[in-house]
Amino acid sequence: MKYTLLLTLYAIFIFASPAGNSVLIGPDALKNYEHYLAALNEERNETAETKLKRSLLYKLINITKYAKQKPPKLLETSDINGSGTYMKAFWTLIGQKKRVAHLQNSLREVNEKLSYLSKIVSHSDSNRSFPTVEELQYAFYYRSREEIEKRLRLLKEAVEHNTDILKESLPSIKFDTKRYEDEYRKVEKRLHEAQMELENLKIEKERLGLLGREAKANDMQKRIDLQKRRVDEITKELIRNELVGFFGALQAESPKLFDRQEGIRKLAESLSADEKAEYAPVLQTIEQLSTQRLGKTKILLHRTKEGLQMIEKDLWQRLQTPLFSINEKPISSWNIIVALFILAAGFTLAGLYRRYIRRITHMFINITPSNQIIVSNIGYYLILTVAFFIMLKSMGLDLSSLTLIAGALSVGIGFGLQNIVANFISGIILLFEKSIKIGDFLEINDRLRGRVVDIHMRSITIRTNDNIDILVPNQTFIQNDVVNWTLSDSRRRMRIPFGVAYGSDIKMVKSAILDALQKSSLHYIRDDETKQPMVVMTEMGSSSVNFELFVWVEGDETLKPLRTADKFLVLIYNTLYENGIEIPFPQLDLHVRDIKDRLEIVKREE
Repeated sequence: MKYTLLLTLYAIFIFASPAGNSVLIGPDALKNYEHYLAALNEERNETAETKLKRSLLYKLINITKYAKQKPPKLLETSDINGSGTYMKAFWTLIGQKKRVAHLQNSLREVNEKLSYLSKIVSHSDSNRSFPTVEELQYAFYYRSREEIEKRLRLLKEAVEHNTDILKESLPSIKFDTKRYEDEYRKVEKRLHEAQMELENLKIEKERLGLLGREAKANDMQKRIDLQKRRVDEITKELIRNELVGFFGALQAESPKLFDRQEGIRKLAESLSADEKAEYAPVLQTIEQLSTQRLGKTKILLHRTKEGLQMIEKDLWQRLQTPLFSINEKPISSWNIIVALFILAAGFTLAGLYRRYIRRITHMFINITPSNQIIVSNIGYYLILTVAFFIMLKSMGLDLSSLTLIAGALSVGIGFGLQNIVANFISGIILLFEKSIKIGDFLEINDRLRGRVVDIHMRSITIRTNDNIDILVPNQTFIQNDVVNWTLSDSRRRMRIPFGVAYGSDIKMVKSAILDALQKSSLHYIRDDETKQPMVVMTEMGSSSVNFELFVWVEGDETLKPLRTADKFLVLIYNTLYENGIEIPFPQLDLHVRDIKDRLEIVKREE
């Protein structure tokens, strides 16, 4: 009892201080554990709390007094003398990495418990004679953390050392790659057979479930689980075999090592969830050895290339995804891109053909501009037609499906495309009929006339004398009256009207005009007897005697009628003025009677 009293007083003194918990984790902690345990052993009232405290104190004494760290295995270069010992050393390293991962998880859990218990301990009453269960637990986890950290530090040092040993030993090891390849094919065949058997068992179980045979279905599930474990075992064997090929490629620094590494990754991914986690250190280790052997630059270049390949593969899959269907044929984004490319190439080729034809036709005198337009336009639209059919073929569409397109076009023509089709057909007619050619001077109405500069399948471009280009639909030239001044001949007879006053000598007027015309330098047809100029009196007007000068012109004089008429009118005016012939102006005679005479007439009538 005296011993117990002294121990109680000692505990009260210690826990009364702010750092009272230091008796459990300080340098004299082992001595305190033994004192507390002796005090508990003299207690007569055995409770659950007392038992728990005694158990925690025993653990604290054992972990403090008897715990010893077993040093992890450190490899030496002399221990590795072949591919077999190298692979054994590799798996030793993998085991150590697994223990590191396990200890890191344990350390994380202990830290979480310490964080929780520290909040309870900090709020506990310091005026007590014996530590609480929470304080003993805190001390136990504190000691456990110290032991885990020691083991973790030693294991990490061993992992780093053994990794360097594997790296240094690799160049001197001879790997039998031929044997590896033969063995790999055998194991791969076994894996395929096991996977097929697993699928058959799954199908059989599903069949039994549909038939309502639950008992047999449950038995079948057991067989499936066994077969899964068998598949995992064969897969792990294949991974071990693949590792031999990987180390052989790594030793030779062959690009194949990336394929081997990817093969190992895929095999590990095919394992069950638990087995997959176990092989995570394997993937991390071979990645580390690759980086140390080849250098970060080569690894980065490979990853960049691999990433680009993955992006390319993903993009290709997206482009191949069907967007819609035409006549039960799925159409993807790639089909549309190819179709647009073919169509663009068709337009480009057709444009180049048209420019080439227009360039080489200037070398041949006998080819008229109209023939040039016909050849260039026919080839242009023929190329576009061929490109259109190739586009349909590239999309995988049967040409018989054009009947559907033709039906849709017929409806469209009926509702709004009739003008486009009419202009297109009219253009074909005009091209082959040759009634309108490049260079012809046309007069469509009183306000529109000009030279033809281009002929399209939908419209004709007319350039007026004001240098304005006007697009006239082809349908206009088929349905309306069009005056072609240069269809068959570029010569034209112009009529220049003028008038003289009453009382003028008719013969003198005619001879004066013709003589002046003969002596002038104006351009008109002079050497053709059938096309000689003449002056004709057309009428006796209200204010003048009216004449017209008939004169034949050709070339530019024909295509510029206002300018040509201006020249002849100036000549006529000067001639009449020089010969004293009066040019009249409108006259009106007004007769006015005297108002007286008007009244007398009215009276007589009355």
